[in-house]
Amino acid sequence: MRDRWPSAYYVLNTLHQAGYKAYVVGGAVRDHLLGLPCKDLDVATDALPEQVMDLFHKTFATGIAHGTVTVVHEEPIEVTTFRVESEYVDKRRPSEVQFVRELRQDLARRDFTINAMALSKEEELVDYFDGQLDLQKKQIRAVGIAEERFEEDALRILRGIRFAAQLSFTIEATTLEAMKSKSHLLTFIAKERVKQEVSQIWLFQNPEIALSELKKTYMDASLPGSYSVLPVRHKPFQMSAHGWAWFHFFQKDPYTFPYSNNEKRLNAEVKRLIPLLAANGWSYHSVFNFSKDALVVAHEIMMDESKFVSLSDLDVWLEQAPIRHLEELALSGTELMKLTGLKAGPWIKQVKHQLADEILGERLENSQSALEKWVNEHVK
Repeated sequence: MRDRWPSAYYVLNTLHQAGYKAYVVGGAVRDHLLGLPCKDLDVATDALPEQVMDLFHKTFATGIAHGTVTVVHEEPIEVTTFRVESEYVDKRRPSEVQFVRELRQDLARRDFTINAMALSKEEELVDYFDGQLDLQKKQIRAVGIAEERFEEDALRILRGIRFAAQLSFTIEATTLEAMKSKSHLLTFIAKERVKQEVSQIWLFQNPEIALSELKKTYMDASLPGSYSVLPVRHKPFQMSAHGWAWFHFFQKDPYTFPYSNNEKRLNAEVKRLIPLLAANGWSYHSVFNFSKDALVVAHEIMMDESKFVSLSDLDVWLEQAPIRHLEELALSGTELMKLTGLKAGPWIKQVKHQLADEILGERLENSQSALEKWVNEHVK
């Protein structure tokens, strides 16, 4: 561990020398056992937050009410006191936490067995709930009584589905049944948090694993939008915004999730673009003034009717377009006004569209001299 996670080792060693217990816990242990890169390192200890802050030079009280202190030693390490949690009043957060002395009590409150393991600085694995066995079985299983874990925090249902897709695991039968029976509790979860979890699904190598689990757990009544209407999807999107535009296209509710302004624009673009392509096919006229992102999503939606085998084919085709956007015209609005002697007005945009139409129809070259000649002949 000293070589693999030097900052975490330093934190563990410092706590041990001060007489405290300390372990790396959670996702880092899971990923290490799977041979995957570990992004975030979390440490659990029996030292209280104030004691942790006294031991290290640079700390931040990032969640001190819940026992979490961030220790900075070359990189930030979250250090949390062993704890148990009281009733989850909003199906998401505990009303209070109680610090405890034993690691087992702390691990027992965690969501899934594969996330409920700990590793000492001597590389001793602590696994009270057979998380390592579940890794070998490639399954997601709740710690303890599954219904209780999901009643405490309903977002764990989506986390379990995300882990299954992310790791290509199956969900253990009892855990899956509990997900189904408790899925109505997701209505207590803010749409922003739900969206945050689902956003990661669009980037997985095979999103269909997660989408099929969402359908299996009968969550359409509990989650915004309908997952049952989505077509099969076996490859990742380039970015989550593409996934949301794809999702949004098949929904009746125009604002199923709290989309960002950029996402709303892309969603609306795709909704406008698909009917144009369906009616006129993939032509430079059809795709004119649409963003590349909208075209990528449209290609994914219309895969069977697209003239392109892959996105790279689409890229080549777009590079050959005589013009893609009004901004590419070799004549600006200011130059149009100087040329005609007319004041600013809606006519400028109309003329620009006429010029673009002539260029797309290969009747006009996109050069300043050619455009000026056309304007002199056609604009009164």
